[in-house]
Amino acid sequence: MRQPSTNTPPPPSRTGIAARIAHQLLAPCVLALSLGTSMSSHGAGPAAAPERPPAGTDVDETRTVAQRTRAPADCLSVVLEGVTVLLDRSELSRQAHAKPTQWKTEAERMALIEGRRAAALLQAAAPAQGGSPACHPVTQTLDGDDQFVVLAHLERGAAAVLPAGATQPVPSVTIRYLGQRCGPLCGRGSIMVSIPGQPQPFMVTHWWAS
Repeated sequence: MRQPSTNTPPPPSRTGIAARIAHQLLAPCVLALSLGTSMSSHGAGPAAAPERPPAGTDVDETRTVAQRTRAPADCLSVVLEGVTVLLDRSELSRQAHAKPTQWKTEAERMALIEGRRAAALLQAAAPAQGGSPACHPVTQTLDGDDQFVVLAHLERGAAAVLPAGATQPVPSVTIRYLGQRCGPLCGRGSIMVSIPGQPQPFMVTHWWAS
């Protein structure tokens, strides 16, 4: 009869244990780095918008964001409270066509949502009426998704903004992030965009609610 083997595998070396611990510690960092690289290397698409203040918190923060000083050669125009916002149609088109068909990460999910929003806004625009630049106007009332497309361009400084009666874009806009909590499940936040020196915002977007 064969005797059961008394050989036991040797205990893992300190080097092996250290390597596994290092791999576990570095894995999240590598994942975050790869996500950041994939988002920033989306060369054909628009630059990522600056990070907003945390949603769901008490906040009152205003930023001044420089905008385009010239209208895009091929633009889409939106009029908000008498203020004309010009977006680059080529950027919107790249964003619409770059959206993934499926998503596995949060970055891919957001790219899919933003691509669909950009495509819908492009479809809502009427044909250009001539002139220079040739702008495709959006005459319908913007819904929430449309507003987020315009807001994202303003946050990136990728829009040209003309006050009523102006022929040249303003150099910058102010963006105010206002969040107010009134309890654990009570509160709301809004994002307001204004032209410096004007008393009222030309755009107010619902941000969060609890």
